[in-house]
Amino acid sequence: MRVMLLDNKDSFTYNIVHLLQKEGLDVDVFDNEINQNSFDAGNYDALIISPGPGNPLNKRDRGVGMELLGRGFPFVLGICFGNQLLGYKLGCDIYRTENLMHGEIDTMKSEGTGILTGIPEKFKAVRYHSLAIRPNRKVIVDAVSTTDGTVMAFHSADERYYGLQFHPESYYSQYGKEIMKNFIGVVSGHS
Repeated sequence: MRVMLLDNKDSFTYNIVHLLQKEGLDVDVFDNEINQNSFDAGNYDALIISPGPGNPLNKRDRGVGMELLGRGFPFVLGICFGNQLLGYKLGCDIYRTENLMHGEIDTMKSEGTGILTGIPEKFKAVRYHSLAIRPNRKVIVDAVSTTDGTVMAFHSADERYYGLQFHPESYYSQYGKEIMKNFIGVVSGHS
């Protein structure tokens, strides 16, 4: 399986790459200022949008992220900033959280849906964000923070988009590898 990873200039990007490569995936990394004519979306099974600084409401911060979502990738996973970008694409409000969570371990409450299937109802994961999404009818919430109720994971009603506000690639996040395997399973089940 081959995935494109859009790098939003984040230090965690290559942790995600290594996690995916350990699962046997071919990963091509592109900067979020990529020339869109330099690749063919049809060559990829999925797009992964990395964490990164900034606000997805600001075009400069999101680079070509929104444009790539219109390029026909069959499945998309957004992590942290990528989660917010997917929420924004689906019409969710983006808001500043009351608690800034930069490198904080928090407890998630999972619904056991989306790519959290088979994950325990409560697990620990690392949060690095000050923005979050407010879900709408296009979004099915898969997990929330037990601390403040912030949406921590979702999938779209058409099961093409998956978002994780926490960092599954972090050493201190439980079940990150299993969650990423679940996403790979969704993609490979439809390839």
